Amino acid sequence: MKKLLIVAVLTLVAALYVGYYEALEDGDVETILFIKKHPTFQMKFYNIHANDGEIRKVERLTDDERNKIIDYCKYRLGFDTKVKTQNDVEICRTK
Repeated sequence: MKKLLIVAVLTLVAALYVGYYEALEDGDVETILFIKKHPTFQMKFYNIHANDGEIRKVERLTDDERNKIIDYCKYRLGFDTKVKTQNDVEICRTK
């Protein structure tokens, strides 16, 4: 019973603090794991810069893309941003 409890707690901690995104590397899709800066049950994130070679203009971002960037920046990099300027998009490019 104790082992089951320990496994359950470790699974919960992993779900809260481990995330991933997929990146295209040399024609193959790789899964990149990371430790989240803030706990959340969201595990899969989207790094808009991992698959695009070009820099995305903030004016052309859809609301969905903007929200994905905000989530990625907050949980992967620890930045709280509203992604209103091009500099905000570039800050989320780091790492």
